[in-house]
Amino acid sequence: MNSSKVFRVSLADDAMIVELLGVVSSLADDSITRELDTVRQRLRTSACSGIVIDFGQVAYFGSSMLEAIRALWNDLTPNEGRLILCNASEVGREILQVAKFDHIWPLVETREQALQLLKA
Repeated sequence: MNSSKVFRVSLADDAMIVELLGVVSSLADDSITRELDTVRQRLRTSACSGIVIDFGQVAYFGSSMLEAIRALWNDLTPNEGRLILCNASEVGREILQVAKFDHIWPLVETREQALQLLKA
């Protein structure tokens, strides 16, 4: 049984898909930290060359989630992998734009677009 409250992780070819679950606010900081450690360990032991962050299940998120995304990117960068953001709500897009994350990583509408972009 999956006891994750913050992240659902799956693999698609050589990409790791990290789906955010539910509303992720600052009240979830401890859960984010605990689960992020597990996701990062899985990334380190996999042969993934890219990560898709799927915001489809969350309307908004806080700075702890932005920091979690940055941490995943730091783990991926030594392998020169790519990170793609997708399925952000209107509010989520605004958060990513204010944080300038959309300048660092592509922000696309769907998971399918993100996976295609990783393959390109």
